[in-house]
Amino acid sequence: MSKSPYLFPAAEYPLRQASPLLKLREAVTGFGIALRYQERTPSPADAPERPWCVTGHSVFVLEGRLRYVFDDHAVEAGPGDMLHIPAGEAHRHKPSAIGDTTARYVLTEFAEN
Repeated sequence: MSKSPYLFPAAEYPLRQASPLLKLREAVTGFGIALRYQERTPSPADAPERPWCVTGHSVFVLEGRLRYVFDDHAVEAGPGDMLHIPAGEAHRHKPSAIGDTTARYVLTEFAEN
């Protein structure tokens, strides 16, 4: 198979522990987009409050359930669901895995320069 700027073989991007509750595999493209596979473990009840995220994301849930809390509402997504969250303070959010299983999902976002 020939090399392509459009292909990012997952084996070339190790699954790494980004935080105690999050593992990720990330490929940053030459097109300004970060492609990520993430595994998020549900937070324990006594976990500290997490900071708001203002990065925009498009998400496809593979397994488990995710909850995104916004200023004025919350949304839950499960396997096969897709979300798009625009970037910016008006769309700030806090993601978490819910239930008793690890959530596995794919997301894209604009890469930081």
